[in-house]
Amino acid sequence: MTLTILHGGTTLTPEPAGTADVVIGGRDILAVVPMDENRAGMPESPVALPTAPPGTVVHDCAGLIVAPGIVDGHLHILGGGGGSGYHSRIPELPADAIVEAGTTTCVGMPGVDPISKSPEALLARAYALPAIGPRAWAMAGGFHWPPPTVTGALVRDLYLLPHLLGVKVALYEHKATCPDLAELTRLLRELEWAAGATGKACLLHVHLGTAVGDPDLLVRALDGSGADPRRLQVTHANYSPATLDVAVRLGAAGSWVDVNPLINPARITGAVAPTTAVAESLARGVPADRITLSSDGNASVPRTLPDGSLERFAYRTELLPTVRSLTEEGILDLPDALALVTRNPAAALGLDGAGMLRPGVPADVAVLDMDLRVRRVFRDGVEVVRDGRATTPTPFRPESPSAAGER
Repeated sequence: MTLTILHGGTTLTPEPAGTADVVIGGRDILAVVPMDENRAGMPESPVALPTAPPGTVVHDCAGLIVAPGIVDGHLHILGGGGGSGYHSRIPELPADAIVEAGTTTCVGMPGVDPISKSPEALLARAYALPAIGPRAWAMAGGFHWPPPTVTGALVRDLYLLPHLLGVKVALYEHKATCPDLAELTRLLRELEWAAGATGKACLLHVHLGTAVGDPDLLVRALDGSGADPRRLQVTHANYSPATLDVAVRLGAAGSWVDVNPLINPARITGAVAPTTAVAESLARGVPADRITLSSDGNASVPRTLPDGSLERFAYRTELLPTVRSLTEEGILDLPDALALVTRNPAAALGLDGAGMLRPGVPADVAVLDMDLRVRRVFRDGVEVVRDGRATTPTPFRPESPSAAGER
């Protein structure tokens, strides 16, 4: 078994661990050793690791941050779009674009188009990504109710397909066929049963749109179902002041509040800045450990911006710039801000061992500079990003060596 040591970095698990050595053996983290405990003899280290055996790979992380790999709970790995014509369907998200954002775990989302981007296609993409990129899961559902399924029933899909972690539905959305109160209540009851039967989170992940609707719908469904409030996560909380109000009331009652950096006033008129949404959620009683950030990356075609210009297409998978803004604006300190993209989404999704650094969990690690730019990423102990670039380019792209070799 090859040992890899990330030596002497400022280590966040995401809790502060001080200057430490993170020891990786094979696919797992073996130890997180603070420097004042490692007395053995790492170079220029007073720190209690035994002398490293021959073949050990040591990466000097002095002046860098060593943190858990990011958990992105809302990512369009199959490509979003499709609501504005066949030409508006967005291609699959390349694996290298995901890991270069520091993400080692992601959840693929269904979107507007349930036909050309079917649940089978979404699952196939989730199965493919770990070959050179992040570990990937998926959600059932989407913008259409009732949604397409693989086995004929949502609860059967959740029971039989291990990669499905829950169901996405859309509310207050012009382009969606939204479930009503009775359907939401029944769905929450089914998810509660499925969570007990499978041990999975079986999360109801609710896209909040800006159309007019009953703002108490989810509160009433949750109360009527008797489900654990943690079975519910509302995303796009910062789409508008109205969506934020819905999200905050649910979050204060114990549900998950998901904020998206993709949604911001520079792109969408009436949107709430993500840092403002986090600050208001905290001020109104949402516990910090119930707030998550997800990218909604690769979601939509370029839009006309509030200033009248047309934006350029981008994958928009980055979460760390928002983490940095939360600390710079004094809303959260770095460990708590980092938890919004590591420990908290892992907890919401029921992914034990993801989003943290501790002995025995998979070695999914991001090495960042002090401005939170990605320098290295390890997934299952394998270096998938070096110097900010993926070590294995995604195949079937023009710049990819493997694609060039097949001509």
